[in-house]
Formats: sequence, structure tokens, C-alpha cells
Amino acid sequence: MNIRIASEVPSGSGVLVRLVAKEECSKLSPAPTSKEFSAAVGSVLSDRSNGVLYVGIGDQSKIDGPSIRRAVSSAALIIRKLGKEKAALLLGDRVGFAEEAVEGFVLGGYRYEAFLPERRRTSAVSSLAVVVGKESVGTVRKAVFRGQILGDSANMAREIANTPGNLLYPETLVEKARGLCRRRGLKFRVLDATGLKKGGFGGILAVGGGSARGPRLLAIEHRGGRKGEHPLVLVGKAITFDSGGISIKPAAGMEEMIFDKCGGMAVLGAMDAIAALGVKRNVVGILAAAENMPSGEAYRPGDIVTMYDGTTVEVVNTDAEGRMVLGDALGWAIREFKAGKMIDLATLTGACGVALGEHAAGLWSNEAAFIEEVQEAASQSGERVWPMPSFEEYGTQIRSSVATLKNSGGWLGGACTAAAFLRSFVGATPWAHLDIAYTSHRSKDQEGLASGATGFGVRTLVRLAESV
Repeated sequence: MNIRIASEVPSGSGVLVRLVAKEECSKLSPAPTSKEFSAAVGSVLSDRSNGVLYVGIGDQSKIDGPSIRRAVSSAALIIRKLGKEKAALLLGDRVGFAEEAVEGFVLGGYRYEAFLPERRRTSAVSSLAVVVGKESVGTVRKAVFRGQILGDSANMAREIANTPGNLLYPETLVEKARGLCRRRGLKFRVLDATGLKKGGFGGILAVGGGSARGPRLLAIEHRGGRKGEHPLVLVGKAITFDSGGISIKPAAGMEEMIFDKCGGMAVLGAMDAIAALGVKRNVVGILAAAENMPSGEAYRPGDIVTMYDGTTVEVVNTDAEGRMVLGDALGWAIREFKAGKMIDLATLTGACGVALGEHAAGLWSNEAAFIEEVQEAASQSGERVWPMPSFEEYGTQIRSSVATLKNSGGWLGGACTAAAFLRSFVGATPWAHLDIAYTSHRSKDQEGLASGATGFGVRTLVRLAESV
């Protein structure tokens, strides 16, 4: 998308998007009724005669970055559905929210249509004019640039996450990541099945053992900090398709298991943005990629697996595979990359959705200060996270009588016992875990985003890298 900054509406600029607070509705001509236009965040009113799309931003006193982002995203989603290719965003005196507004427009304008017939595809907006006062043209340039980078990187993550499992599997994911690293000048490293066996990555090998397409472990390095600085390590679960393995999932809804790679895609998108923005911090992104399939080579309930760090795990449920690959990846982050802090993202448990629904990701950590840092980064990003308990009893639930741990603590407290499993691999390193199972994708258009992958986590990770 070509985005330019202008001090007046350019001719032929297409749909005009105007932000309207509730208190400003009466100033519209003619003034709409509350039923016609509530001006609640994301509500819209179309004035076709003038080519204007009014979008609500809520109460004047409650306007913030997330509300602006969501409102503009809703407008962009409608413009995409209409097939309009040009738009102008009238920011007026709200130039302080230029970054969030542009970010929202880029996010809302994305839709996955790679395999739709031509007649059903919609045109993406190719040109956006951001209209501000003449005195603000120079000052918003950096904000507009950041907003576009963050939106584009999240959309890249969404595009890969939306790709079906017959096309996107560990090997092809490696090629996409390699291409990103070439474009951004990032250091890239990959371990294939041979390297994983040599390194003793028992968790990833067990999960990927049932597939004809072997697992991979990827590391992407951004060296933006000083030499010797311990990096922030971002770890993502990238299960390219999850059948559940021997503990196979029900058929209903299994097609959504292409989204089990969304944690890894968030890391990939974040690394793209971190490089593009030149973040002054050493950051490593690790993707643990595997396909969890049933076969004669698949791991079984009752197996005992030796993880990368030597921990032995009794397999109770092969559908508890995410924690197996992440356990290896977290151990590698500490030993190989000397992580200063770590955060992992994973579509880990249905239990987190039961607890929080689809409007927040669960957050666990072994350090109170790190919880606050993650919360602040998420708040700025408009990606809601909620702290969850890490009671000692959850660790007790995953103790095994035949190994160090078992990979499932049962139904009760399932999201918390999964987090306790991961915590056992991080030692004293400051660590946080985000369970994004129900925030990672949507089955329908919602809250300004098209159906499919949401890109949740990309923007939070970037802001975290900039702040810690």
C-alpha cells in the first residue's frame, strides 16, 4: 500500500474516512439519529453522496490508541469489502494517534483470498492519503512509517498463518523465514531432523515423528544491541497442522488446526518489524516447527521422551504437543543463546479459551516485573492479555511416577498446568508465556479484522523488544 501524508485532501483520493466522537454527531449535516449512527468505537455511517465514511471512536474522554486503531480498522475492512482502491484518512486534530490509525487501516484492509475465484476477490486499497494540518505534515512522518511497518508485519504473519497445511509445513516455513532474513539482513539458522537428533531435541522429534514431513527448529537473530548483551528471546509454537496425533482430535473443526502455528507466525512477524524499525536491542526469534500426525512412527501415550535439557517426560496425551516442542525450544534459548529474558507464544490450550474467551490471551510468568512489562506492551498494542496464577499445586499436577514430568495434568486447570510444564524448562531466566489459542484467529469478520488469522502478538512483541 502506498501511504502518503497530505495537508489537504488530494483530488481523486477515493473514500474519505472521518473520525467522529459521540459528542460530534450533532455537528454532522444532516445530524444522524442514534439508531442510524451511535459513534461507538468501530460503528460506521456512509454518506455516499459525498463519498464519506464516518467511523465512530466513542466518547471523547475515552479516546486512546487502541480505540482509534480498532475504529480505523473497521472502516478499512468495509472499504475492502466495497472493492475501493483509494482512500483518504482525515485525522484532523487527532494527529497524536497517527501511528495507531495507519496501523489500523493496514490491518483492516487485509483479507486472505489466495484461492478464491477471481469473481469473488475484492480489491485491496493501493493508495492511502493521511490528511493532517499543514503544521503536522513533518511531525507525523515517523508515526505513519511505524504504523505501516507494524501493520504490514502483522499481515505477513496472518498470510502465512492462513496458508493451508498441504502448502505450509516445516520445510516450506523454513524457506519463507529464510526469505524474510535475506530481505531484512537477519542471521538465520535451522536445524533439520538430522541436527535435531544430534542435539538431543527429543520433544520436537517426538511430535514430528508421525509425519512424513520432518520437524525443524529455526532461529532468527537481530543484532541491534551492544555486543555481549543477553538477547530477548521470542519463542513461538509453529505446529503447521495438528491432528492431535494418536490422541486424535474430533473431526469437527479440525480444519482450524492450520492455525496451530500462529504463535510462531507472531514471532516471525515481530522479527520482521524489529529489523525494519532498527530496534536497538539484541533479539532472537525461535520457531519450533512440526506437523503432529498419527502414523506407525508417531509418538504414543505411555512413551517416555528425553527432552533437550535432559528432562524426562511421560507422554499422557499426544495432543499436548505444543508444550513438548516449546520445552526443547526454551532450553535451547538458554543454553545456545544465553537469553536475558524470554517470552513464548502458543495456541496451547482450549482451557485458556474456557477461562478467558476469545477477547484476551492468558499471561503467566516467573517474575512479577516482567508481567508488568508484557502487560504494558500489550496495552499499547491493543492486544489484551490477562495475568493467570502460577500456584505450586499446578506443578504438582504434572509430576510423573515414572519420569520427571508428564505432559498433561488433566482437565482441571489445564491452561495453568501447561504453563507450569513450560516453566520447568526456564530455570531462573525471566520468562513469560502467552496462551493465544482463542485470540489467534477468527471464524468470521470481527472487531475490524477479516476472518482467519489475527496476527495477535506481533505488535506486543515489537513494543516489548523496544522497552525491556
